[in-house]
Amino acid sequence: MNKTRIALIGGGPSALSILKKALSFFSKQFADGESFDVENPDTNSSDGRASPHLTFDIFERNTALGKGMPYSKDGASWEHITNISSDELAPFDETLLEWLRHQSADYLAKYHICKADLHEKHVVPRLLFGEYLQAQFSTLIGKCRAAGILVNVHLQCNVLDIKPSTADGNSPERKNSLERYKSPQPQDGDSHEGINILTNSGWVTGFDNVVVCTGHIWPKIHEGKVKGYFDSPYPPTKLQRKYNHTIALKGSSLTAIDAIRTLSEANGEFYQTDNQLKYRLLDDVPNFKIVMHSLEGLLPNIRFHLDDPLVSDEGMLSEQEIAQHRADNDGFLSLDFIFEHNFKSALKKLDPDFYQKIANKNIEGFCQWMLESRKAYAPFTLFKIEYLQAEQSIKQESTLQWKEAIALLSFTINHPAKYFSAEDTLRLRNHLLPLIGLMIANIPQSSAAQLLALHDGGVLDIIAVDSSSHLEIEGDCDFHFYYKDSDNKPVVNTYKTFIDCTGQKSLPIDAFPFKSMFEDAEPLVAKVRFKDKHQGKQHLKENPKSVCIGSDDEYYLETGGFAINDDFQPILANGSVDKRYFMMAVPYISGFNPDYSGFDFCDQVAELIVNKLK
Repeated sequence: MNKTRIALIGGGPSALSILKKALSFFSKQFADGESFDVENPDTNSSDGRASPHLTFDIFERNTALGKGMPYSKDGASWEHITNISSDELAPFDETLLEWLRHQSADYLAKYHICKADLHEKHVVPRLLFGEYLQAQFSTLIGKCRAAGILVNVHLQCNVLDIKPSTADGNSPERKNSLERYKSPQPQDGDSHEGINILTNSGWVTGFDNVVVCTGHIWPKIHEGKVKGYFDSPYPPTKLQRKYNHTIALKGSSLTAIDAIRTLSEANGEFYQTDNQLKYRLLDDVPNFKIVMHSLEGLLPNIRFHLDDPLVSDEGMLSEQEIAQHRADNDGFLSLDFIFEHNFKSALKKLDPDFYQKIANKNIEGFCQWMLESRKAYAPFTLFKIEYLQAEQSIKQESTLQWKEAIALLSFTINHPAKYFSAEDTLRLRNHLLPLIGLMIANIPQSSAAQLLALHDGGVLDIIAVDSSSHLEIEGDCDFHFYYKDSDNKPVVNTYKTFIDCTGQKSLPIDAFPFKSMFEDAEPLVAKVRFKDKHQGKQHLKENPKSVCIGSDDEYYLETGGFAINDDFQPILANGSVDKRYFMMAVPYISGFNPDYSGFDFCDQVAELIVNKLK
């Protein structure tokens, strides 16, 4: 049996999930009984079973596997906390809680954790969580190798390009051993048929499939060119300094929380008095303050007790039901259809009282009702109420059903979102996703307590803005932010420091770093068709950069990044699927997968990919 060589570009949580699913598949295969391969004895393991035919090479630019950006120093400092607990993780052989209990009290104390207080709902510092992921990756690699799955690890290895080679008849038979070439191109006489990876150490050749799982990317647009401007708060070390002036943040969700924790730690200290968390500034920064600019003045949701901590689509629309609905609707999946079945019908069973309040509301009506009900309170007043509700939810182990249902709706919308019409995609973007983004943020109680302490101390505030708000950069440390106040009057605020905290942005194919990957076939840009041609024509007039006319004379909304199929393989411009590649690079697939983050996403996609590889 020929080995199938797989390259994983990136060694973070996505690669960890791929390897876990591969081992799980072959372990089950062995458990079911695998005969000795008499014709190819070299492919058998030492105990007489046929060896798995997959081999993996993992290319990671950092010094360790598993951590990715969020759980390494690229995306966290000691003050940043996870928003996921042990019982919410798709299980490894060793749960987070079990791993923590195996660590010494002194080791945990470095992360301000008391070993005696550990429990399955514990949320831990992200850097510590990264150590857990690294340990699981190391264990997993050992188990893969013991099962006959060859795993090569390339650390501190920057992938510069990915280049397919063409079979020419003169290429020697592919060898199982690792081969490197330090020429700028694979040499014709030495190149293997397949896919070649150019790294900072040279070429690694002869792969059959490549999974691109490079994780978060934070391009620098103004940062480094304009003093005082930051395109993201990552890595946090760049913000760890004193600021004796007001700092503006754009956004209010998890990315903004990261910035706030970094800035507040560098410019003051938290302390407890009368069982309440307080904050005081350092003496030399009396003018330090943070102002968030948030759409409608909304703050993120706070972690609460989950009845079903592991996200599952059980009870939701099945693949068969979705396929039948699409067959009856010209290939489209209706956003209203999935909203009714995967949200409202679920709520009718879980929380009848809440359901009665929304029974007659469509998506727009529901989102408007939610917004108006939240606007009835000042942002931090509502935040304090929800903090106390979440605290009670955890103490009483009682969930908030409607919030849990929204998280499930987000999960179930993600995979089939490519089948929405352009009209429904715009409705999703303009109405539902902004609400979902805040509701599924689930910031830890400790982060919420710090935000409240900062606000009570006059150090943190929030300004409600709408989509017309914008920033004008006048020069170094001179930023003018324009918005309309509650009376619809224009306002401009001037800041010396501005941080974009709107989170991971969708990136175009042109920004994809591996330029040779599709040199033999052009990839298709993600786009969805307008159901109503008149709507498409009107949107083309209004937004010519995001709407196009296809070869079928239909109007399409370009959603950004790569068009991918249900197995996360890129679709080519000619309509065929490039089966050599799998795309898990989050900034480049969000056009078809709006909710692309989290371990539940990694677990779901990894299973789809391994099912195609096996």
